[in-house]
Amino acid sequence: MIKHFFKVFFTSVIFISIILSTGALGYILFVDKDIVIGTIKNDSAQKPEPLEFYESSSFDYNTPIGKAAKKSKRFNVLVVGLEGVRTDTMMVLSYDMENKKADLISVPRDTYYPRAGHDSPDSKKINAVYAQEGIEVLASSVQELLGIPLEKYVIVDYEAVVSCVELLDGVEVNVPFHMVYSDPYDDPPLYIDIPEGNQLLNGEQSLKFLRYRKGYPNQDLGRIEAQQQFIKSAVKKALGLKLPALIKEAFSHIETNVRITDILSLAGDIAGFSIDNINSNIIPGTETPLEGLSFYIADDDAIKVMINEIYGIADSEQVQNTGTN
Repeated sequence: MIKHFFKVFFTSVIFISIILSTGALGYILFVDKDIVIGTIKNDSAQKPEPLEFYESSSFDYNTPIGKAAKKSKRFNVLVVGLEGVRTDTMMVLSYDMENKKADLISVPRDTYYPRAGHDSPDSKKINAVYAQEGIEVLASSVQELLGIPLEKYVIVDYEAVVSCVELLDGVEVNVPFHMVYSDPYDDPPLYIDIPEGNQLLNGEQSLKFLRYRKGYPNQDLGRIEAQQQFIKSAVKKALGLKLPALIKEAFSHIETNVRITDILSLAGDIAGFSIDNINSNIIPGTETPLEGLSFYIADDDAIKVMINEIYGIADSEQVQNTGTN
């Protein structure tokens, strides 16, 4: 089944909530002295010149997207969920600090991403990068795939997910149809029975709602729409008074190179944000059998169109910038 979807989507909820709630973060930093902030890696590498916290030290800012990124203030973070030693789900959270918009970009685990020295078919999937080369290489790989600056990351521990939903006293969603499913061979056995209509789902029910994958008329797109609904509902609720406790619970289960000072730097840019400004995307591509496995072949041209739209680059500007490089 798809436990990985739940942990990464909900981590995005938590991370967006952190970004959008300066008051709660201030409470944690200056009032609650007992908080445990997971594992935050200290990046002590010397850089030739100071970078803004939302910039990447390995990105080519001479590209059209790079030039647009230099002019804008967009904070990109790779959020990953693990299944064993492989990243089972990858998503980029991209927050536009000037226009108060957030974009979630999902990267399918089976995305074809061949690398030198890794010739076996299963090593050509992007979800093999983390196990073989580490999170920093994975971040740079997704940076290359999408063509956007990406150096920050968050790795989430699945154990915190259900308890975080419970801290919110449930999440309200509109269940599109009666969800019924059973798998006695799952570990633990899985039984789903969620009625159609508006429901206040507790932690376990939320997990089952997001694990459910059959019955949508448009298959995966329908499931993604349901997950988007869940994210917006959870973010809206997380911005309330319980956010300090939620952040405490979540941050003790993550590994990240995002510093608390980075989050505080966002404080002046959150006024006017609306949950209606959270957009979800999946990188364009097609599923294709290759070398005995099923791969997701990314459409590079369509990815450029998607990223140009996210960064607000018009077609004429793209042509002009390309001609001047």
